[in-house]
Amino acid sequence: MRSLLFVLATLIPALPALAQGCEDRSQDHEARIAACDQAFAMATDAEAAAIALAFKGEALRLLTRFDEAEAVLKDALGFMPENGWIWIELGNLAYDRGDPADALAHYSAALAVEDSADAWANRAEVWWQFRSGERCNADADEALRIDADFAYANEIKGRCLIDLGRAEEALEYFDRAIALYPGYQNAWRNKLAALAALGRHEELVAVADEALRPGVVSDPLPEIEEDILARRLLALAQYAPAATVTAEADALLARYPNSLAALNVKGRALLDEGRLEEADQTTRALRQNAEGRPMEAPYHDTLAQIDVALGRLEDAWTNYSAALDLDPSLSRAYARSLSGLGFLPLSNSPSGVLTALRRCLDVKKSACRVTG
Repeated sequence: MRSLLFVLATLIPALPALAQGCEDRSQDHEARIAACDQAFAMATDAEAAAIALAFKGEALRLLTRFDEAEAVLKDALGFMPENGWIWIELGNLAYDRGDPADALAHYSAALAVEDSADAWANRAEVWWQFRSGERCNADADEALRIDADFAYANEIKGRCLIDLGRAEEALEYFDRAIALYPGYQNAWRNKLAALAALGRHEELVAVADEALRPGVVSDPLPEIEEDILARRLLALAQYAPAATVTAEADALLARYPNSLAALNVKGRALLDEGRLEEADQTTRALRQNAEGRPMEAPYHDTLAQIDVALGRLEDAWTNYSAALDLDPSLSRAYARSLSGLGFLPLSNSPSGVLTALRRCLDVKKSACRVTG
């Protein structure tokens, strides 16, 4: 499952007068819960009761009090089962709990009662998490049919298109999302993903620098900022001198000591210089990944090449396999490399490449240096 890269859409429905106050998301969550309890006590009809409970459920979810949130939201459904927003909020709760399949079911239930841009966009997000590019794209289009100026729907549409191999088109949607919401940090970050897919590394660095410029993104999330810096570093490594890349990697590690991207780039630079023991030492934290952070295909590729050079052939096989699982497009580069070593794969598919790679490792051992 992919790492969390977004903030799910949460609409504010039309509100009955008695619920006013508890919908204020700028308040402290505990204050909102108290306001919603008061609104519920004063409710004179089913709609007012349902909305008060739904906002309370949302506040509880944001406090990660998931069991309480579920109970309250189900009570809200009892008052108003045809309210799409309550189903959406149950979907958001399921997603925050780490159950995207349940989230998908709740967003679909929302769409059964209401043609909602938020439900379409959030369901597209879950399809993206499941790597279902066509379904993701179709749902994003539905959200944009309802609201073409929905920044989040434009951003998720861009991610769907990257997965479908249409990164050039994706850039249009990221640019649209940024134009609608200039501080949309995740749109900036995923625009970098599109540029990386297109091999436009110098442009990627320039866009990253703009995204990181003070004032462009107000209240940036540190985890996304780190990822932008990491993507910038990976792009820089494609064309900048080794000394520059190493210095940038050290700077990133000074700011974010657990940056896997910085460890990868620094380890790769040492590997390319033939400093194998130093490369192995530098990437030890990457290999251990004690925090269980998401690994990227290039990280496994770097580890595999270090493993081969040091004669750890089974570890190399494991890392090459993991790299291909994360990025099947690597199979073409691996196929070319294997062909040069005399092990022409029967096909460029990941399975065909892995079969040839297994033979290469068995026969050539540490001389089987396959590069991505």
